[in-house]
Amino acid sequence: MRPALWSVAIQAAGSAATVASALLVSSQMGLAAQGEFGLLRSWNDALVTLAVLGLPQGLLHMQYREAVPMAALRSWAGRYAVFLLVALVIVGIAAGWLLPRSQLTGLLQRPETLVVLALAVAFGATHLLWRALALRDVGAVRYAVITAAPALLIFVGLVPVCLARRTDGFVWVLFAAAALAAGASGLMVRHAALHAVEPAAAPERTHAWSRRTLWSVSAETGVQNVLTALSPALMLSVAGWSGAPLAEIGVVSLGLHVYQVFGVAAVYVAPMVYDRAARAAHPLTATELAAWLRRRASLPLLLAFGAAALLALGLVRWLWPGGVDSVLLAAMAGAGALALAVRLLSTLLLARGAFRPLTVQAFVRLMTTAGGSALLLLFWPAARAVPFALLLTELLLLAGLLRLMRQIAPEPGLR
Repeated sequence: MRPALWSVAIQAAGSAATVASALLVSSQMGLAAQGEFGLLRSWNDALVTLAVLGLPQGLLHMQYREAVPMAALRSWAGRYAVFLLVALVIVGIAAGWLLPRSQLTGLLQRPETLVVLALAVAFGATHLLWRALALRDVGAVRYAVITAAPALLIFVGLVPVCLARRTDGFVWVLFAAAALAAGASGLMVRHAALHAVEPAAAPERTHAWSRRTLWSVSAETGVQNVLTALSPALMLSVAGWSGAPLAEIGVVSLGLHVYQVFGVAAVYVAPMVYDRAARAAHPLTATELAAWLRRRASLPLLLAFGAAALLALGLVRWLWPGGVDSVLLAAMAGAGALALAVRLLSTLLLARGAFRPLTVQAFVRLMTTAGGSALLLLFWPAARAVPFALLLTELLLLAGLLRLMRQIAPEPGLR
């Protein structure tokens, strides 16, 4: 099998493990436990994204656009990871002792649990930094392995926790998976740095590079990433604040995994789109993008994604506790398909350097999903309000992007 197909298969396994984790918790421990796990994992992911501040994209920019060797960036990233670990442990200790117990969920009532969560966030952020440094030099298959590692490790760790029926083990699973993934990716980057062949020209670039450029690029994309990562966590929290029981939040959390299945395709295709758009002599239009995808998207890739999506939906339908909620599944699948189109069009803008419209888009997504959910929760239960708010949000974003792209580069057939 070609390395590219191995990469797709490994990353698809990681995505399948994420869905399987939710189904394992809900089927073995109930929807209320899945509600707790979904809230904890979504906020953990959001805090990890906040902790890295867009630095993974900044590190990629420094390697690809500024030709800075990985060895020079690795030492800086290591120092930042140590700072992050110390700072987050201090924050976790302070939060554990200062926050009133009434403001925390059952899983976070004990102060030491917040410290463990802080450690999970710190190691999760470190893993993202090492993964960004690894992209150029470790090869597609090994990069896929470290990308899928956290999700696979979480699934493995949840098995004994579910057998013991201990919801307080969720945070320890997140911590262990993040620590192991960070260690593995760090060793991989260290090995790649020791064996990398640096260009003979301009050896001074090994140590001379601009921190200001790194932080500038990171800030541009970091705001977008944080706003995007906050959306699932905030939607689930809004449902909880509205009075929805944990069991209903668990149903919504399961539905979100259907929505996110389509994000898997975006993860695979977006880098190819970015590379094509960045190399183009003129800004690509939506029509040119569609034509290029028809020509270049490999049939095995599309078949692999289609099989993964059908498998995920089939597992959800088979293991859905209490019967399948067909309306929720349909709404989440529709929102996911729209989100895939939004992601690919956004990649065209990213390749043009149009950061501000993408930041506005991320802010609109956060406000619309949260605000729309809160409004619809006045009339519908969470299992209806959240998916339809998400569906409406992606529809509005797609319409806005198509209009923006017509203004930037008018093309026939879209007017």
